[in-house]
Amino acid sequence: MRRKELPSILFLYLTGFSFTGGIEKFNRSFLKALHELSVDDLIDADAFSSYDHQPDEKYFPRLRFKGFYGNRGFFVLYAIIKALRYNTVIIGHINLSLIGYIIKKIKPSVRIILITHGIEVWREQTGSKKKLLLLADNIVSVSNFTKQQLLQYNLGLDEQKIKIFPNTIDPYFKLPTLFTKPNYLLNRYNIPANKKVLLTVTRMAYSEKYKGYDDVIEALSLLKNTRNDFVYLICGKAENQEQERIEAIINQYQMWDYVKLIGYVNDNELNDHYLLSDVFIMPSKKEGFGIVFIEALACGRPVIAGNKDGSIDALQNGKLGRLVDPDNINELEKAIADTLALQHINSFTLQQEVLRAFDFKQYKTRLKKLLFA
Repeated sequence: MRRKELPSILFLYLTGFSFTGGIEKFNRSFLKALHELSVDDLIDADAFSSYDHQPDEKYFPRLRFKGFYGNRGFFVLYAIIKALRYNTVIIGHINLSLIGYIIKKIKPSVRIILITHGIEVWREQTGSKKKLLLLADNIVSVSNFTKQQLLQYNLGLDEQKIKIFPNTIDPYFKLPTLFTKPNYLLNRYNIPANKKVLLTVTRMAYSEKYKGYDDVIEALSLLKNTRNDFVYLICGKAENQEQERIEAIINQYQMWDYVKLIGYVNDNELNDHYLLSDVFIMPSKKEGFGIVFIEALACGRPVIAGNKDGSIDALQNGKLGRLVDPDNINELEKAIADTLALQHINSFTLQQEVLRAFDFKQYKTRLKKLLFA
């Protein structure tokens, strides 16, 4: 039974547990924060997912959750009917805008909060998406970059209602206390102890050729003229077409001795892969934020990222890592060379700096402030 005296919150989202990606990581942490605020007797939160079957109960209780297994029509109808009972409805993705728009039109007193992540809103919106942007009481943006893109492409938006709400490090992310490289991974990938390791972790999709790992390969092909004590690991599930494209680039630059395509990495080994690296690098051009950057920093590893997207927010304008022009191969090569040449990196300090900016406790506090604004 819902406790009527508490603000009632409904979170409508696509997926958080049936897929792994940046938005899914955001949704898991968001669900966890909602549940903790409910346990604290500050709100009364439920969640419906269009695609998830069941939640992981360490994040959100099953009794307050309903999953629709990808049945979009039933999800839409059920969500609209049930949402009218809540004070606040949080729309977790702009692709669910029709639901939010209908709810607002039927019951204007319901507070609608729309979450925006990245490239899905980096263009002019039309139809119900544009209508919800205008009607929503608040728009949450994971980075200032995404906020500015929203304002640039969607004229008429009230800038004051767009709130910056950055990502966080998952509350169950295991923070290392020792920062040594895992021997089992050195052995698995046949990496000599004296080799410097560069790492990228991302899904490799042919339709998303903006992550920058192809540019890293080209930059390293230049770097190998002055040093050859490095190996570049690209971790992530690859579509066949993208795998073929990257293999062709490796052949083009004769980099098979330097580049390893690792494939999908299980979550229980992700931290160890960060620890295996000497530098995490992903000069992307279309990150809404880039959770992998703050995860790598939480493992005490220096980061190189692009300066043309939400990566700027993740690295706090260069305070937490090095930002480069992702279209400038020579600048990218120099950033890699400079970082690999560092004599001493205080991994503990890097970890503490990123925690001060993006730990889960602050995330929960930001959510509380948003909900009670």
